[in-house]
Amino acid sequence: MVRAVILALSTTVALLTASAAAAAPDKNPATAPSGDYALDKRHAALIARIDHQGGVSKSVFRFDGLDGTLKWDGAKPEQSSLSVTIDPKSIVTPVAGFAEELAGDKFFKSAQFPTITFVSKSVVLSGPTSGKVTGDLTFLGVTKPVVLDVTFGGVGKAKDGAKLGFAATARFDRRDFGFTTLSGPIGNDVDIQIDIEFDQIKK
Repeated sequence: MVRAVILALSTTVALLTASAAAAAPDKNPATAPSGDYALDKRHAALIARIDHQGGVSKSVFRFDGLDGTLKWDGAKPEQSSLSVTIDPKSIVTPVAGFAEELAGDKFFKSAQFPTITFVSKSVVLSGPTSGKVTGDLTFLGVTKPVVLDVTFGGVGKAKDGAKLGFAATARFDRRDFGFTTLSGPIGNDVDIQIDIEFDQIKK
């Protein structure tokens, strides 16, 4: 009886180990198939953090409405390009009613400017799985360059092809985009954290 239990446990551990190994993503960007990819909206998160009360703490906001495309070159990732659109009305905060206020005329003016966009202009590799993506951020109708520090998360499997994962951070001064409301009690530097996946588009 004891022997049977030990054997069953050993088999279970072996199966779990094999499954985990099989599910581990390939971290080599060169193995990711070149081509067009669409953002997986179910696995896309953008978090913004900004000083509150002069830096006493950080206010944290999340944007749920993201869309975009990626043109990936596995042989030369630096020749890849990215375009992302953010819906400012999709902002979420832990303060009741504040998200609607932020999306309104006092802050994001989302009726006048219904999208925030980022379009890459250049990619410079800084390591085997990292690089700096410089692009044009358009916010409140103003377009300025912003640099994303990007890390390649790996290659996985999507329903009809490959799935690519990335993490990115960035910082920009909101005043560069004419966003000066409550400057002082609310900080000017906006820190961005992005975790995102793209699914290969099969033709």
